[in-house]
Amino acid sequence: MKQQKWKASKDPLFRGDAAAGVRPPVPAAEDSLVRHILYLEGPGRETPYLSTTESLDTARRFAGSGAVWETSVSATRAHSVAHIANSELLAALKGNGKGKAKWSDAYEVMQARRYVEQWSEHLLDFRGHQEVEVAVTAVFHRK
Repeated sequence: MKQQKWKASKDPLFRGDAAAGVRPPVPAAEDSLVRHILYLEGPGRETPYLSTTESLDTARRFAGSGAVWETSVSATRAHSVAHIANSELLAALKGNGKGKAKWSDAYEVMQARRYVEQWSEHLLDFRGHQEVEVAVTAVFHRK
């Protein structure tokens, strides 16, 4: 059975995060897409992005003992949060990367691309956002 193609206009995005709520990003943090996707600097690193996925199962995996949170592209746009689609990420993650995916190591760009493909990743971009915690609370609801 062929999996249906995800549609921004109607399909949800999921995020595995803490049970108490989605941890807010830091809009002024380093904004490299490769750095974010490869999880460089580990837990607690500052990033202006929140990773989301098309797959509820993937979100459950990343939630661990936390919770799965749900949002939609329309909800993010309503709160001035940019959505970087999976297709945009895949297009930027070629060679040494393009735009915010530009990186000195083509192998690491390729690895980031693999993760984006594997986890059906989309990013929510909070760069320049003024009321991050308000937006995060408004955009996500517990699944």
